[in-house]
Amino acid sequence: MAKADLALPDFLDNMALKILMVEPGDLSVVGELLELVEQMLTSPVIKAFPGLVKTGRLFVIVLQKMIMGELPDDNENYERLGQCISLMQDVVRTEGRGDEKIFEQAVGVFAQTGLVIDPEFLDADQSDEGGDSQKPASASLQTDESESGGEVAAGSPGALQFEGLPDFLKDRDLLGGFIDEAFEHLEGIEVNILELEQNPDDLEIINNIFRPFHTIKGVSGFLNLKVINKLAHTTENLLDDVRNNRRKMDSDVIDIVLSVGDQLRVMVQNIRDILEKGMDHYIEFDISEYVEQIRNIQEGKKTAGSLRRRAAGPSTVAELKAQPTPFDTPGETEPDKNTGALRPTGREDAPASTKSAVGASIKVDIEKLDGLVNAVGELVIMQAMVRQNPMIIGLYDPKLNRDFAQLSRITTELQRTAMSMRMVPIRQTFQKMIRLVRDLSKKSGKVVDLIMTGEETEIDRNMVDSIYDPLVHMIRNSIDHGVQVPAEREKIGKPAVGVVNLRAYQKGGHIMIEIEDDGQGLNSEKIRKKAIERGLIQEGDALSDHELNNLIFIPGFSTADKITDVSGRGVGMDVVKKGVEKLRGKVEVLSQSGKGSQFIIRLPLTLAIIDGIIVRVGSERYIIPTIAIKESMRPKREFYNTVHGRGEALLIRETLIPIIRLYELFGVESTYTDPCEAIVVVVESEGRQRALMVDELLGKQEVVIKSLGGYMKEIPGVAGGTILGDGRVGLILDLAGIIGSSNTVRVEEERVVRNA
Repeated sequence: MAKADLALPDFLDNMALKILMVEPGDLSVVGELLELVEQMLTSPVIKAFPGLVKTGRLFVIVLQKMIMGELPDDNENYERLGQCISLMQDVVRTEGRGDEKIFEQAVGVFAQTGLVIDPEFLDADQSDEGGDSQKPASASLQTDESESGGEVAAGSPGALQFEGLPDFLKDRDLLGGFIDEAFEHLEGIEVNILELEQNPDDLEIINNIFRPFHTIKGVSGFLNLKVINKLAHTTENLLDDVRNNRRKMDSDVIDIVLSVGDQLRVMVQNIRDILEKGMDHYIEFDISEYVEQIRNIQEGKKTAGSLRRRAAGPSTVAELKAQPTPFDTPGETEPDKNTGALRPTGREDAPASTKSAVGASIKVDIEKLDGLVNAVGELVIMQAMVRQNPMIIGLYDPKLNRDFAQLSRITTELQRTAMSMRMVPIRQTFQKMIRLVRDLSKKSGKVVDLIMTGEETEIDRNMVDSIYDPLVHMIRNSIDHGVQVPAEREKIGKPAVGVVNLRAYQKGGHIMIEIEDDGQGLNSEKIRKKAIERGLIQEGDALSDHELNNLIFIPGFSTADKITDVSGRGVGMDVVKKGVEKLRGKVEVLSQSGKGSQFIIRLPLTLAIIDGIIVRVGSERYIIPTIAIKESMRPKREFYNTVHGRGEALLIRETLIPIIRLYELFGVESTYTDPCEAIVVVVESEGRQRALMVDELLGKQEVVIKSLGGYMKEIPGVAGGTILGDGRVGLILDLAGIIGSSNTVRVEEERVVRNA
C-alpha cells in the first residue's frame, strides 16, 4: 500500500514505530519520519482536525531544526516528539476529542527546547488547499540562539546550479546496474566484517572484504563517481595494508570499515534518488574526515571522536532521508572484550573453507514476479469455477475426469512454485541484527552474545521490510531493559556475558520468530500495579503472570522508570503489535522474573494464499483460517449459558466460551438465530477462544487473498476477500479484529467469564 493511501491512524502508528527506531544522529530514520508526517498533512481527512494540522506542522519544524543542528539532536527531544505523537494518536483515536487543545499541549511539550512561537504561525490560515507543510522554519518558530536563520547560503546544495548534465549521469543504464551491485557488495562487506571480529586473522574473510571495495572503486571510477571512488580507494588501501601484514586487524580498522560502508550506502542511495526524482535531490558529500581517519589508522595514530556524516545544508526531504547515521569510534579496546563476541550459531564450528553450493540464478523484476503470482492465483480460481460448473458436474466422462485431475495437479504445482518464488531466506534480516547488537553492546556498556538459528527459514518477500522495525525494537528492549551489565550479572550468579537468542522456524502454516534473552525478565507485579492505576484491571482480578505480562502491548503502557538512549520514546510496545498484526501475525511475550523474556512472533507462511474453512451465514460466504479453528459442533441446550445478562456462552470442556453471532456482526439475515440449531466453530486467537455462530460448513479450500479496495478495506473483522469456485465473493475473516484486538477488551471479557 502506498503511503499516500494510508489512513490517519496508520500514519501515526508508523510514525510511532519510527520514533522508537531512531537514535541521536540517525538522520536516515529521521528523514523517513519527516516524510510520513508531511504526507499525513496532505491527507484530505486531516482537515477535519485543525488542531492536529497545526501540531503536525509544529512537529515538522521541530524535526527540521533538529536535522539542521538548531535544536539538540538528543534523546530528550526524541522523547518529546514521541509524546507529541501520542497526543495526536489520542485525538484520532477519540475521533477529534481534544483537538482544540492539542496544539497548546504540544507547544508545552516543546517549550523546554528553547523554541519561541512566532505569532504569524499561530494566526496562519490552516485550511490552504495544498496542505502545504513546507513553510520556512524561520517564519514559524525560532530558537533563542538563532533568530535570523532560514535562508539558503550561497554554495549550499539547495542553491547549486548545474552547467549541463553531470558526467556521472550520462549513462543511466550503467548507473542503475552499479547501484544494485553496490548495495549487494556493501551488504556482503558488513556481514564479513562482523564475522571478522571473531576471526581477525582469517585472510579469506579479509579478502572477501577487500574485493567488493576494489570492485566499487573500479566501477565508480569508470562512471566518474569521483567521491565514491576516492572513499572506496582509500579504504581499499587500508585493507591492502592488512592483507600484507603492514597493519594489524583490530577494532579501529573494523569500526572505520563499517563506518565507510554506511557512508557509501548513503551516497549510492543518493544517486538512486537523483535518477528517480531529479537533480534537486543532489547532495554534495564531504568525506575528508573519513580520509583523514583512515590515513591516521594507516600511520598508527590513535583515533578518537566521532564521524558525523552530514552533508552541508540539505534542502529537501529526500536529501534528509539520504543523510547517514553517526558512527562513534571507540578508544583503544580489544575486539573480544568490547564487542560482545557476536557470533551466529554454527559458524564458529564450521571450517573456514566450507562454502554452500550456489545454484544458477537470474534477477527478475519484482513487478513481473507479482504479476506471475497474481496470474497463477486467477488460474486457480478459474479452474475451480470451471470444475464446479453445473454442466461439467453433470457429465460422466471418465476421460474428462482424468483430465481435470491432471489439470488440478499441474495447477497446484504451478501455484506452489510461483509462491516459492516469493519466498526469501530470513538470513539477510537476521544478519542486520548482528550489527545492531554490536553497536548497542558498546553503547550500553553490556557484553551480549547474539546467537542466531534458522537463518535459512524462508519468509514472504513482502514481509521482509515490514518485520525489520518490530525486530529492531524488541532486540533493543532485550538489551536495554533485559540484559544486565556484567557486574550486576555476576552478583546474582549469572555469566558476565548476556545472551540474546534470535530464532526462526516453520511450524505448520506459520513462520515463528523468537527473541529470547537471559536478563532480568518482566516484573509482573509492577505491571499489575500499573494496570490497576490505569483502570485496566481491578484489585481483586486473578490474572496469571502470562496475562499480566502481555498487557505491555496495550497502547501507551510502560513500566520504564526513565527513557534511555537505546529504547523508549513515549510510545509503547503496541506499535510492535500493530506492525505484526498488519502482516496477519501475532506477538506475545513469555517471561520469568530474574530469568529472562521471550517474545514470540507468529506470521503466516505467505500473504497471498490462506487455507480456510468456507462457512455460510444466510446467503453470504465467509472463510475462517484453518489454523485458528479448534473444533466445530451443534451445541446441546444444556451447555448454553447467559453470563449475568451481559452475553452468551457455551460450556465446552469445563470452559465458558463466549458466542459471537456473525450475522449480527456483519448485518446479514441468518437461517438460524438459535445457537442450538446452528453450527458453532470454536476458534482461538491470542490465547482467547470464541464460538462463531454460522449456518453451515461448506468445506475446506485454499483461497487466493484479494485486498479490498476503497472504503471496504477498513471493515473491522475482515482481512480480505476471494473469489470462490462458484463465482461468489467470500470474505476472509480477521479473527483478531472480530474478537477485539484491544487487551483492555480481553481482560474485561476474561473477568466476566471467571466471575460467572
